Amino acid sequence: MTWYPQEFVKVPMTDMGMRPEASSGYPGRTYRFYKGRSVFEFGYGISYSKYSYELTAVSQNTLYLNQSSTMHIINDFDSVRSTLISELGTEFCEQNKCRARIGVKNHGDMAGKHPVLLFARQEKHGNGRPRKQLIGFQSVVLGAGERAEIEFEVSPCEHLSRANEDGLMVMEEGRHFLVVEGDEYPISVVI
Repeated sequence: MTWYPQEFVKVPMTDMGMRPEASSGYPGRTYRFYKGRSVFEFGYGISYSKYSYELTAVSQNTLYLNQSSTMHIINDFDSVRSTLISELGTEFCEQNKCRARIGVKNHGDMAGKHPVLLFARQEKHGNGRPRKQLIGFQSVVLGAGERAEIEFEVSPCEHLSRANEDGLMVMEEGRHFLVVEGDEYPISVVI
């Protein structure tokens, strides 16, 4: 959960809009869209030890979207090309899943159970795009000084897509990043 600062109470509780709106000064909600200062970030403080992370391997770094005669390319209002997920098809989505391996080390003096959160973000955000979105999380139990590797399955059609202004899921051309703490790994989407 994101903990907002005291001035956030000025936002009416009846306003459930997720995306920020510059014209009204509305800052947005949740870790996906809120751009303001926060007391505690999403996922903060869920362990008593100190951990470090490293994206050690990702099985894919470029995703080529099929340019079949039935696929429509959409040019967004900010000149970002995209295609509908529904037009890519389930076979494409299944075949292009990849694996991300993350090394985790406990630097503390005691053993601990710790959730590792993997996010995705686009190079361009704003205009309805989330700042980041959670792909998944896994808990790992590590003794003091111990290191382990965990693996996530990344589905581009699910994790590298977003809802456009019409509510349809699209995948946009450009650089996307897998993010764990401060470590990022780029994946290019080419239409």
